[in-house]
Amino acid sequence: MPCCMDVNWIGTGTRADYSSCDEFKKMSGSYDARYYDQIITRLNLQAIEKNEYDMQQQLQEERAHQEEEKNSHGQKCNKRVLLVDDEPDSCLVYQIVLEDMGYGCTSYNDSVKALQEFRHNYYDLVILDIKMPKLDGFALCEKIREVDKAVRIIFITASEGHYENFRRQYYPHLSNMSISNVFKSQLEMMS
Repeated sequence: MPCCMDVNWIGTGTRADYSSCDEFKKMSGSYDARYYDQIITRLNLQAIEKNEYDMQQQLQEERAHQEEEKNSHGQKCNKRVLLVDDEPDSCLVYQIVLEDMGYGCTSYNDSVKALQEFRHNYYDLVILDIKMPKLDGFALCEKIREVDKAVRIIFITASEGHYENFRRQYYPHLSNMSISNVFKSQLEMMS
C-alpha cells in the first residue's frame, strides 16, 4: 500500500490507495465536521474561561482598591468637624481639605448661628476663627464649653501674638489653650 508521505506516489495512486492517509483526507476535504466543532467549542470555552478569569481579577483589584481607600479614611469617615469662620473663602478651603481627608465637615460663617445649631456630643472637633463679628472665637468657645465640655477646640488666626495677649487679658480661664498662627506654621513647614 502506498504511503502518502512518499513523494513518488502522490497523484499516481487511486482514491483507495490514499484512503488511510491523513494527507488525503485534508486534500479531499473529507475531515469530519464534528472534529472541527469540537475544536471550536474548546476554543470558545477557553476564551470564556479566560474572560471570566480576567473579570474576576479586575473585580478583586477593584475591591482591594476600594478596601484600601476605605481603610485609609475609615477611621476618619465618621468623625465630624464644626468649622466657624466669618470669611467664606477660608471656610470653603478648610471644608474642602477636611472633606477630602474623609471628615464630615459642617461650616458656618456666622458664629451666633453656629452656636444656635451646636449639639452636645455631636462634633469630634471644633475649629474656630478668633476674630469674628458679634461673637468672637473665645466667647464662642466659652458658650460651646457650657454645652459640651469634652469637645476639642482649635483656634485659627492670622496674628497669634495679638490674640494670645487678648486671650490672657479677657479670657484667663482659657489658659490651657494656646494659639498658633496656622499660616506661619504652614510657611515654616514649606521652607
